[in-house]
Amino acid sequence: MKTQLLTTALILALASPIYASGSHSSGHDDETKTVEEGSHGHSEGQDSDHLEMAAGMPGMVDKVTRTIEVSMIETNDGDMIFEPKSLEIVAGETVRFAIQNKGELEHEFVLDTVEKNAEHKEVMAEFPEMEHDDPNSVRLEDGQSGEIIWSFTNTGTFEFACLIPGHYESGMHSSVTVAGQSAAVDYTIGVVKKVNTKTGKVTIIHEELTNLGMPAMTMVFRVTDDAMLEKLSAGNNICLLYTSPSPRD
Repeated sequence: MKTQLLTTALILALASPIYASGSHSSGHDDETKTVEEGSHGHSEGQDSDHLEMAAGMPGMVDKVTRTIEVSMIETNDGDMIFEPKSLEIVAGETVRFAIQNKGELEHEFVLDTVEKNAEHKEVMAEFPEMEHDDPNSVRLEDGQSGEIIWSFTNTGTFEFACLIPGHYESGMHSSVTVAGQSAAVDYTIGVVKKVNTKTGKVTIIHEELTNLGMPAMTMVFRVTDDAMLEKLSAGNNICLLYTSPSPRD
């Protein structure tokens, strides 16, 4: 059966061990905690059913659909920023935020609604020594890195921000738009079987696509993104976002 689903977006999943972010307790030691496959991206013993927020909930390591790298930066103009400045995510995605503090000051990453972050920022201004140990946040000293695994269960506009007094006002916040899934969009996981860099084609063994009624099979895709193609190699575990072709008039 020939398929025309060649507008597929390839999203690299994690093929390497996952590490949880460091503790938010005082001292900020450099220890990292390994998250076992299948565990949650939050502290042991916490029940994710009771941690759901408007922005979503802690995600499962083995459900990660893509990794987004986030940098904390101070500019020469005195601004404090995150890169990227905005994100678009589809409801149902589980994202691993790989966060690195590339600045010279301590910063934090807090994912929530704009309103909740504003409330939280006021409390931080009153109690500047307060630190957090929540699954939707991580505080990093200069040069440190950490991660948050988050499942976006709800649509809407959210943000990640640094709520240390003065940092938000200096520009340290980025918008996160979560859109609903189209009926013509589906996700599945797969394994790269073969990569042909000369032709730009990748052979992938993927699992069933329930929404599109497609069984598990092996398919060949053309990858037009050279940077993505270079990252792929046989044996990679990946996530596939399938979009069906638009109907013709």
